[in-house]
Amino acid sequence: MKKGFTLAEVLITLGIIGVVASMTLPAVISKNNYKIIISNLKKSYSVIQQAFFMAVQNSGSPDN
Repeated sequence: MKKGFTLAEVLITLGIIGVVASMTLPAVISKNNYKIIISNLKKSYSVIQQAFFMAVQNSGSPDN
């Protein structure tokens, strides 16, 4: 009766896991970079919006 795995079986399994990881990691990294860019844009928009509202409070509406 077999009680363990052979070295070849373990190496083949690790190779398959490595191939799958190398195919999926670029997509995960790209998605993460996209989320970071969106987050930075939202922060910048919020700062610009707050500055605009403060300017309207201090100086009146932009129509004047």
